[in-house]
Amino acid sequence: MSKLIKSSYFYPLEVIIDDREPISLEKELLSRGNLLVQRKRLDVGDYIFDNDLLVERKTVVDFCASIKDGRLFKQASKLSKNKIPSMLILEGRQKDFNKTDFTTQAIQGVMVSISLGFKIPILRSKGIKETVSIMLQGFKQLTKDKLQDQRTYPRKGNFKKGKDQNLKQKIHVLEGFPGIGADRAKNLLDHFGSLKAVFNADFENLLNVPGLGRISANRFRDLLDR
Repeated sequence: MSKLIKSSYFYPLEVIIDDREPISLEKELLSRGNLLVQRKRLDVGDYIFDNDLLVERKTVVDFCASIKDGRLFKQASKLSKNKIPSMLILEGRQKDFNKTDFTTQAIQGVMVSISLGFKIPILRSKGIKETVSIMLQGFKQLTKDKLQDQRTYPRKGNFKKGKDQNLKQKIHVLEGFPGIGADRAKNLLDHFGSLKAVFNADFENLLNVPGLGRISANRFRDLLDR
């Protein structure tokens, strides 16, 4: 079973799921670790992981149906133009192809066309559990260098250890907000320098804080604005 990266910068992992995707897949995702999940209608793809990975998931039947009605290549074009790295997961077993009107050669031809023509990797999955494992593994691969860099190089900050006696108290205040743990609290204070500056920061500035994704930033700002 694939496990999430235990990083102080990207934990919990934020995932946006298209609201047409099955609840069973969301439950499988949540069973893998500490995630913040939001369901909403997506214009492109079905899953967005921390704005680092965009995933289009298709069952075999849907994949073949989208070839017929022309959706597949339009979706592939949108994925390839998106700034977030993307991949397509084809979910189903070999027997599922027998339920379609396409030959194996025809389907392989389409897969090659998308992979080479649109630069979108296509990965095969037998079912929901394997799909989730592939998505998490993809996220790990895309972010491993970023995470390593952040572990290796010290953060720039407005205060140094031992020079702010109220640091623990400030962190404790920020930890009271949903999705803001000790590490994110430190990052907020490191970035803005004071609680006042943190509370006055707008949504766009909050996104500049390492490890604070759109979901957490939006929840944090929403609570302050109520």
